[in-house]
Amino acid sequence: MPSISAHSRDYGNFKLLQSLDLKYAPVTVSKWRSEKTGLTVTLGNHSSPITNGYFVIASEIFDDTGRPHTLEHLIFLGSNRYPYKGVLDNLANRAGSNGTNAWTANDHTAYTINTAGSTGFLNVLPVFVDHILHATMTDAGFVTEIHHVNGEGEDAGVVYSEMQARENTSYDRMALELQRTLYPTSSAYRSETGGLLKALRVLTAEQIREYHAKYYVPYNLNLHIDGGVDVEALFKVLNETVEPMILDNKSAQANSSFEPPAGWKRPFMETTTAKPISISESIVKTVEFMEEDESVGELFITYLGPKPTDFLEGTALDILGSYLTYSATAPLQKEFIEIVEPYATSVFLYGESRVNAGEHVVMFSDVPTKHLNELPKLFFDKLKNIVKKEGIDMTRMASILRREKRAMLNRMETSVSSVLADVVIQDFLYGNADGKDLPEAFDELKDFAILESWTAEQWTALLDKWYASAPSISMIGKPSARLAHEIEDSDKKRIAEQKEKLGEEGLKKLKEKLESAQKESDKPIPSEMLTIFPTVQPSELTWIPVETAINNAKNGNAKSDDGDVQRHIDADGVPLPYEAHFADVESNFVSVGVLFDTAKLPQELMPYMALLQVCLFNLGIKRPDGTELTYEEVINQLNDLTVSSGSRFSVRSCFSEAFSVFIKVEKSQYAEAVSWLRDVLLNSVFTKERLEVLVAKELQNIPSQKRNGDQVAREWCNRLCFDVQKSTSEAASLLNQIEFISRISEELKESPEKVIKAMETLLQKVVDPSVMRVNVNGDIKGLSEPRSTLAKAFIPLVVVPMVSIEGSYSSHVAKGPRGWDHPDVPALSVAQSVLNAMESYLWKSIRGAGLAYGAHVTIDQESGFVGFRVYRSPNAMKAFKEAGKIMRSIADGTMDLDENVVDAAKASMIFSYAQKSETVGAAASTAYLDEVLKGIGKDWSQRKLAEIPKVTTEDIRAAIRKYYVPLFDSATSIGAVTVNVGKADEVETGFKELGFETERHELPKLSGADEDSDAESEGSDSGSEGEPMEDVRSP
Repeated sequence: MPSISAHSRDYGNFKLLQSLDLKYAPVTVSKWRSEKTGLTVTLGNHSSPITNGYFVIASEIFDDTGRPHTLEHLIFLGSNRYPYKGVLDNLANRAGSNGTNAWTANDHTAYTINTAGSTGFLNVLPVFVDHILHATMTDAGFVTEIHHVNGEGEDAGVVYSEMQARENTSYDRMALELQRTLYPTSSAYRSETGGLLKALRVLTAEQIREYHAKYYVPYNLNLHIDGGVDVEALFKVLNETVEPMILDNKSAQANSSFEPPAGWKRPFMETTTAKPISISESIVKTVEFMEEDESVGELFITYLGPKPTDFLEGTALDILGSYLTYSATAPLQKEFIEIVEPYATSVFLYGESRVNAGEHVVMFSDVPTKHLNELPKLFFDKLKNIVKKEGIDMTRMASILRREKRAMLNRMETSVSSVLADVVIQDFLYGNADGKDLPEAFDELKDFAILESWTAEQWTALLDKWYASAPSISMIGKPSARLAHEIEDSDKKRIAEQKEKLGEEGLKKLKEKLESAQKESDKPIPSEMLTIFPTVQPSELTWIPVETAINNAKNGNAKSDDGDVQRHIDADGVPLPYEAHFADVESNFVSVGVLFDTAKLPQELMPYMALLQVCLFNLGIKRPDGTELTYEEVINQLNDLTVSSGSRFSVRSCFSEAFSVFIKVEKSQYAEAVSWLRDVLLNSVFTKERLEVLVAKELQNIPSQKRNGDQVAREWCNRLCFDVQKSTSEAASLLNQIEFISRISEELKESPEKVIKAMETLLQKVVDPSVMRVNVNGDIKGLSEPRSTLAKAFIPLVVVPMVSIEGSYSSHVAKGPRGWDHPDVPALSVAQSVLNAMESYLWKSIRGAGLAYGAHVTIDQESGFVGFRVYRSPNAMKAFKEAGKIMRSIADGTMDLDENVVDAAKASMIFSYAQKSETVGAAASTAYLDEVLKGIGKDWSQRKLAEIPKVTTEDIRAAIRKYYVPLFDSATSIGAVTVNVGKADEVETGFKELGFETERHELPKLSGADEDSDAESEGSDSGSEGEPMEDVRSP
């Protein structure tokens, strides 16, 4: 890392505004502003193999046209100096990135890039800035990327498809109504920045250009960068390339300062949005959202909070939110969630920064419809009761403060880039323009020190001020099957009228217009525009050091480092009878995980695994010495000890039948963590009362999961691939659990001892020492007894169409290479990178043509499958069909494989491998995964990277021909599609025409569901069509 002095001085046009060293992490944060252009730059300098860029525009809008969101898309289609679609993403890939990205929030648009190392990042930085400030924004780009009417009279476009999938979801409908209720017309926060469909249909490219001219200016842009960037190299690029480029574009003032015009007002801070707002009295509103299953809804309760620069008060409210909602022993959890008939499956508080008063939202999820109207009052009564009678439990509050401080320190190790970006973006939007607020914004330790001295009375006063005695806005989200059909019918009618109005000739012209726009947008990029930028080399990367040790390796290929860590382990006690892997990294924390193989569980016990996941860490414990702890005591003690704990299937998306249980603590508490793992795995107590509560929550959570079209499509595709009677992860999946959890709920009422016995037997079967693996990550050399501590604890062991969505999603699979060292994998991996790259073959032909928001190919080396997925598509069949054409054209050579695209894809893979070890925790877990579970060695990533440059274009064609082409052949492919009821016939017919046999499925209904619901009396047909699915099978 450069010296501190490098962060504390001016660089050419850029004058230092602020520089500080964080007190709780090895990070230096500095901020500069250019005297010439007004461009601001913030740098978070820390050691990392990845360099991250967040380029932020304060995007204020006073209507629902969605222009901030449309620009988020148009920016990537070309700039003045690089007027070709795809240049930016191709160059980003050559720079060692996996492409670029962006998001639009209510108050800003952020453009992001992450590269392996900083050399490629600095090369592409001027190109990215040129795209942001000097975008081409052509009419053709508007047609393909934003909105058009196709030759069939249907509205389409990438942005339009995205918003079509979002506009009528429960969250979006409730959030928009909240914005309309809370903010006046003079406030930009009232707007839908993503764009409402009716506004997108009449939006023009010129309106977007006008918005860009006003807001996309250097003095409204902040370049935030973090990683191990050389400061002098960064400012050499900024002063010698970026600044002249900006000034050249302002030709009339090429040699003068680029100052804001007289009428310029800082967005949000100096406009009418800054006018103070208030909630004069509490309001309750009901918002319907489309859903066939009308059993559960949602509830948002919103309060106004402090200003974003009132840091202490903001931190105090965050802590108070955790006190009220975190874990099963929190006051609101105990009152509304952890009961036999829960009012919701979860409750949490979150805050949104706004110019004068933040939004603080209490969110209840999966609220039974019968409780929707009464829950707001029950919640208000509970808060008042805490203030007037219960008071604040200072033992719990002290525990929460300790845990939140640990979590903050842990985030600086595991997600430092996100932490820095969050603070810097908020400061850019709402902080002092000269950076004077940054030191306090980053000084959370000071806030914690102050809050640790607060009394119960101070906490109670805080709760009363901001919540209990404060007016609020309650948004009740009510599911409606009727609305689903109304929206479907209304859209069909609108499209029919649109077709009639356009006529055959009009539709023909629109088709020609779209084809012309696609042709213009897809103009080939001059090769020299790309090749002038070098590709990143693996040798340029700096990897986070990891030293490993293994005890009793089960995998013959697993070999640890023969160094200090192995000697430290070998010197500590006797060898363990089970496998243990130790990964030494520089960290304040240590994580301990125990991994079990569930593949050989008895078939009848497999479905119980999902319930076991929920139960672990949420049950009482009875230790061998007779000590008994209630579930509340277990949860409270674990909260006071851990940074995190839990259980999950798979290891970093591999080994889906592996089940892991883990705890992460400060390294001084390693022995306690190991003891707690033993207690959770061996001494947990299942009771009827506790199981009833946990099962009730799971049952109530199912309807909202069924609304996730993407998840349902993927799970149904897995169902076609894996035998539910042999795969534990499949038996624990949503599709199986819909019926299983309903049955368990009934059994707990009739034969609770049967369920308890099954759970006890399951846990005994899972915790099998013969297949147990332990992994410990952290400062291993700093642990005095890393191995003997484990010995003391564990040696005594005994040896579908869906009404709730608009658009469609699909998932398809075919046979692929199996095994981590399969010889075809390097070429297939490059093929995958080529196909999935932004502005590459799938992107242009599917997203660029408005056929889907996203489409990509996959590789599953563990199971031996390749896949193709379509996300948010008006008709997934059309996207699937187009992808098949692309695959066959590449495979047979009729479509050229662009060498520049291939080079960029290879460079992008370097980023992907480096990202796996971006933080110390990630580096340690990657070493465990590769060294022990895969048996391919700790340095597998580096070895694989050396093979990537050797892959030829013919190798790529061969891989596509062998593996990806069969995905689109009905004789060798299977798949699943989730689709809106109104599109089901069209999609099904399309797949049949492609040669597939199809089956329709509806997601199972929860047992005990009221078939004669109020919805039916209102004229809905919720019992007739349900939530259909389609299987797409080989004939």
